[in-house]
Amino acid sequence: MTKEAQKIKVGRLHTRSRASRIAGWSLLGLGLITLVVNWIEEFTDTVTILPGGHSPFYLVGSICVIVVGAWRAGIFDAK
Repeated sequence: MTKEAQKIKVGRLHTRSRASRIAGWSLLGLGLITLVVNWIEEFTDTVTILPGGHSPFYLVGSICVIVVGAWRAGIFDAK
């Protein structure tokens, strides 16, 4: 075998299904929206969209959802 035949395409090893990418991008968007709304509620007293108002748990939860969504969407996959 030649060196050309021994090369493995990394992009082929890290492909995600369409459903996984859709779920990932949806989670990423939901996490970003929650993060932004929580940040807005921190600096305003009149806006209360999230149940219970601003909370650090929303911050931690939205960051976790963003990371999982980005992973499921394939953003961290090798090219």
